[in-house]
Amino acid sequence: MSHKLPIGLSDFKEVREKNYYYVDKSLFIQEVINRSSKVLLLPRPRRFGKTLNLSMLRYFLEKREDSLAPLFKGLAVEQDIETMKHQGQYPVIFLTFKSCKGSTLEKCLSEIRGVLLKVYLEYKPLIYQTLTQEEKQLYDNITQEKGQSRDWEEALSFLMRLFHRQTGKQVIILLDEYDAPIHAGQEHGYYDEIILFMKMLLGNALKDNSDLEKGVVTGVLRVAKESIFSDLNNLDVLSLLRSEFDKYFGFTEEEIEKLSKDFSLAKFITVLKKWYNGYLFGNRVIYNPWSIISFLMSEDRFPRPYWINTASESLLRDIITRTDPDFQEQIETLLSGSTITTELNENIVLRDLEYSEQNIWSLLVFSGYLKPVKMIEQPILPLYELAIPNLEVYSFYQNTLKNWLQHKIGRLQLQKLLQALIKTDFETFGFLLKEMVLTILSYHDTAGKEPEKVYHAFVLGLLTHLMDRYVIRSNRESGYGRYDVLMIPYCKEEPGFIFEFKKVNKPEEKNHKAAMKSALDQIQDKQYMVELREQGIKNIWGIGVVVKGKKVWVESLKY
Repeated sequence: MSHKLPIGLSDFKEVREKNYYYVDKSLFIQEVINRSSKVLLLPRPRRFGKTLNLSMLRYFLEKREDSLAPLFKGLAVEQDIETMKHQGQYPVIFLTFKSCKGSTLEKCLSEIRGVLLKVYLEYKPLIYQTLTQEEKQLYDNITQEKGQSRDWEEALSFLMRLFHRQTGKQVIILLDEYDAPIHAGQEHGYYDEIILFMKMLLGNALKDNSDLEKGVVTGVLRVAKESIFSDLNNLDVLSLLRSEFDKYFGFTEEEIEKLSKDFSLAKFITVLKKWYNGYLFGNRVIYNPWSIISFLMSEDRFPRPYWINTASESLLRDIITRTDPDFQEQIETLLSGSTITTELNENIVLRDLEYSEQNIWSLLVFSGYLKPVKMIEQPILPLYELAIPNLEVYSFYQNTLKNWLQHKIGRLQLQKLLQALIKTDFETFGFLLKEMVLTILSYHDTAGKEPEKVYHAFVLGLLTHLMDRYVIRSNRESGYGRYDVLMIPYCKEEPGFIFEFKKVNKPEEKNHKAAMKSALDQIQDKQYMVELREQGIKNIWGIGVVVKGKKVWVESLKY
């Protein structure tokens, strides 16, 4: 068995002919053929094997002069007689839009035209001589890049019609990363225009088209049906929330066991689980394939954020650093190891992200940056408990927030604040916290009905930079109530901290002194320190943080 790993290779023929190590996903072909739906949409996170699977489908189904049967020798699909009857029987058009991410509309459309031009040139020797003069003119409009907008919108459906007529067989359409241009449109400001073009291109090819045998479409998201797949009633959407196709993208636990034997990974399994495991497709646990292969190829076998480092993800970084207090509190809850609960929307409208938190959480789930750990049935839409899947993705959140904070307040100031806390220098801690509040938090953030929530989320974000030394927990039960923030040191000799946030102007807390007494008394009365004592921590400090607008008071009490 070959131990040559195919990092970055997505051409199935090259992987097989050059004897790269291959995790057998060939029964994906069987699932696609047996599925009665005319068009399948299979959204999965980037670099989870979508392109390789579509490439495999192409080489299996495409009718060619040279036989590609040897590519499938020894694979699981070879044992399925009924599926093997479909081998080499269809005209196939395979397009990938993964590189169509231009910074302007014209650049993006030019890149899409380039994809269509390439396939037109590839198939020209096969079909051009059979065309009428009028058809040759239309064909030349594409190959000479003289086509009008309508010619490009109909380019795919036109090619399908020519193939169907020549071969007498309906066409298999394989579209990879269909939503890459749409993400680019959202990021660079031409969303509406690119949605309209893709709607025409894909609609002409996939909607009520008698030339279509079956279509398989992949991407990261299902973009809202009304935006791009309108009236496509033959579309079967099988997102990662569904159990169908759950084992064909990413590596399953069974496949990791085989990899472990083939590459002597037994002693690294715990590390791999912490760093690259944790995704749930349907109810199946999935490992990140890109990171696993990258880990195997590294000489030192040291865990790194391989997958995270393969993309800029500027849209996600902008989302995560939103200053909305409720949103930030939920991000910090996730960073503290807890879950949040929300509905998910499989029909995402990217331009509405800033208006819909549900869309944001959905984007993070379907992009692989959160995972649904539990579904709670509701009368209409289910609720999902969401969590960060593993250490690699956790590092993305942590570094994003860390870089944002350092940009806003400076790395040195942040280090000074955290060191003051660890050394129980609460005077310096309080002074620096007040400075940071004036620098970062706006008046509108702190002038609402619950400003203590704003400070809670902000301080929790600062404290997550100590997660190498502390377990940070938020809004958990301890003693007789729920503390705001608890910090449990890994080293029992270091101090543990309990934060309680209060605002002034409640009827019973007319000034900051009364509010501070209430905060520190609550820590004592509710016995929040019980959890720390159970962990063997003896040096325990309660910290009251009282707020009024952009004014902050900090006091401490040892318990």
